[in-house]
Amino acid sequence: MSLFPDELPALDCHAHIAPDVTDAQIGALKGAVVFAMTRTPAETTHALRRQDTTLVWGSGAHPAVPAALKAFQPRQFATTLKQTCLIGEVGLDRRGSLQAQRAVLTQILDAARDEPVILSLHSSGRTGPLLDLLTSRPHPGIILHWFLGSAAERKQAISLGAYFSVNAAMPDDTLSALPLHRLLPETDFPASRRATGATRPGVVDPLEQRLAQLHDTTPQLIRRRFWQNLRELTTRTQVLDRLPEPIADWALEA
Repeated sequence: MSLFPDELPALDCHAHIAPDVTDAQIGALKGAVVFAMTRTPAETTHALRRQDTTLVWGSGAHPAVPAALKAFQPRQFATTLKQTCLIGEVGLDRRGSLQAQRAVLTQILDAARDEPVILSLHSSGRTGPLLDLLTSRPHPGIILHWFLGSAAERKQAISLGAYFSVNAAMPDDTLSALPLHRLLPETDFPASRRATGATRPGVVDPLEQRLAQLHDTTPQLIRRRFWQNLRELTTRTQVLDRLPEPIADWALEA
């Protein structure tokens, strides 16, 4: 039986959840589907031991966490890609050494080449260098998290086939400039909770309402569009079959 848009669960494609989260805490997410980013290899190791039906755990090395970059091991990282279809959070950040960050991200992109994965990429303060690296090492599963690049950088990202995970803290002009068929929702919880209005991962209602106003439609149809976008992205990357079964079913029914 097909799902109507208002029956689809909330979708949060970039949030941070502790890998020792309890069943009760997952229950408090009220059925939201969350792509849970990790910041360090150690956190990744813990997270990938889990088997959750509404959470997708990422393999990450946050560029603004020096300890994560130092602990990164290419062979170990490549092994995690057999256990998850999500890489994140990774990328470049204005804080810290660009050389060190770029060295790690280059190895991550090399490991991801030809793998059925999607990547959630951080670009704060270093959008240009990130896009340059993606131009030389393209991947069909790129999601640019909280993208605030210039008009020229936005055009470059779109030409690379990138998707954009957006949140309610982003300005209207940025949200309007990004193509709706390339948007995915995020909270980046717990960052900027006041600005996003997200009291927990999966609270994307403020974003859905904003986008509905900007595109003269309803929040329910915006949610359906998000799920359709996820289906399109995970189909082209061969990730759909690697998602937990309930999540794949929702994407197919959207």
